[in-house]
Amino acid sequence: MLEEAISKYLRWIGTWRQGRGLYGGIHVHICWEVDSVIEKGYQGVTVSDYIGLMNGFLELHKKTGERRFLDESIGLADALRSLQDEDGCFEHSVAEFEPGKGGCIHNALADIALLSVSDHLIKNGRDASEYLNVVRRSFEWFMDFWWKKGNRWMKNPDFPCWCGVTNQDLAVCWAMAYYAKLDTDEYWRRYGLPVAEWYIKNYYYPEYRSYFRGDAPDFPEPASYNGLIDYELIHLYLLTGNEEFLRIALENIEYLKENSWRDEYGFIRIHNNLDLKEKRIIRRPSIINQGSLISALQMLEELGVSSFRGFKEELLKTILFYQSERGYFRNSTDHNNFLDIVSTTGSGVFEALSRVWNGYKLPSPESVEVGIDYSGRDIWIDTDEYWQLHRGNQIVGGVKADPNGIRFKPLIDGVRKVKVEKNIFTLKIRGFKSISIDHILESSDQVIIDTDREVTVCLKLFDGRRVREVLDAGKNVIRYSDF
Repeated sequence: MLEEAISKYLRWIGTWRQGRGLYGGIHVHICWEVDSVIEKGYQGVTVSDYIGLMNGFLELHKKTGERRFLDESIGLADALRSLQDEDGCFEHSVAEFEPGKGGCIHNALADIALLSVSDHLIKNGRDASEYLNVVRRSFEWFMDFWWKKGNRWMKNPDFPCWCGVTNQDLAVCWAMAYYAKLDTDEYWRRYGLPVAEWYIKNYYYPEYRSYFRGDAPDFPEPASYNGLIDYELIHLYLLTGNEEFLRIALENIEYLKENSWRDEYGFIRIHNNLDLKEKRIIRRPSIINQGSLISALQMLEELGVSSFRGFKEELLKTILFYQSERGYFRNSTDHNNFLDIVSTTGSGVFEALSRVWNGYKLPSPESVEVGIDYSGRDIWIDTDEYWQLHRGNQIVGGVKADPNGIRFKPLIDGVRKVKVEKNIFTLKIRGFKSISIDHILESSDQVIIDTDREVTVCLKLFDGRRVREVLDAGKNVIRYSDF
């Protein structure tokens, strides 16, 4: 199933291609519930997505030998190089606050994407100096703009750091350690190593086996960020040989495994966070897509640590179950609104799937023309050219090829009616031959589809099955009991 999931994702992410090496998307933040990009009308590049895209394409190039994946990686690197300003900072480096620049972790992840492709080129006897020069200028910007700057909670801290947030500063450390492997260790030795050592000594709670975040009092890193930190620490271990990085990552992964839980459909989910005051685990809201954690678990297996293999396989099952037939990934089941269903880029999941996959040839994906999901009363519709979001009486849509292509009106011709009312979903649609309804069909649900032609409908059932139904033109009523 992994090769099918990767192929579907590749087809879908291709619908967001806005130029050579340029991939747009909707940059909402599920954990912090930030959706300002929609009001701002921006759906272009954000550079922190590029690490997942870069590593995913490079993995596929290594495993398939297909030149197209290396060409995509070079295109991403050239796009990042073109987005670097004279001061060394990348444009479009604020993710959920796009358009803008200056985010700490977002610049660091862009650096790591460039270091990944540089590493690949150097191993194959090619020159990577143009990309390494970009990273060096980025480091100069980091030291000038971010060194001991802190955050809104803690200004100008007196310990070695940049923004003072664990997952973000460790990403900068990772970039500097990686650069030391490929070029010079000056930045790692003077800055990266002292910062990394300070964080694992002061912002890791051994009694909880979890991390302090650093931008609010008594606030641990949300569990979804724990997987990212573990991924960073395992990379730091591989780059430096420091066993302490590996030991802490293993402890935290054990904590994540012990506090995981099964949702209403039987799939493993990572908890939300640890409440230090009440000494209890908070399960929800739980983000489904744990790409960084799965990549970390895969790397551990390659290091000979096999005790988390079952945990990894369960997390993969979760992601695959919640993947749309068109290839994008559901975010959550907990918000009961559009944050669950808006199709974010999901590049970290792409990287994880590509890392775990051990094949050598990808199948051609079967095309589904329209993908539809809903949460609460909000409805998401995805096609190759457009997306559309229904939020109550408000409709907003986007032209995928245009970075500034968000419009506050319907854009998808043929969708004549779409509505959720209690447990009944109604769709009147014209001109399409294939549809996926990616909301999970439960025993009390009904789906009513009115179509002008024979149409194939892909459905997802709460017992884990996926089924395809061929419907005749006219009004069709679908119930779980039909299957």
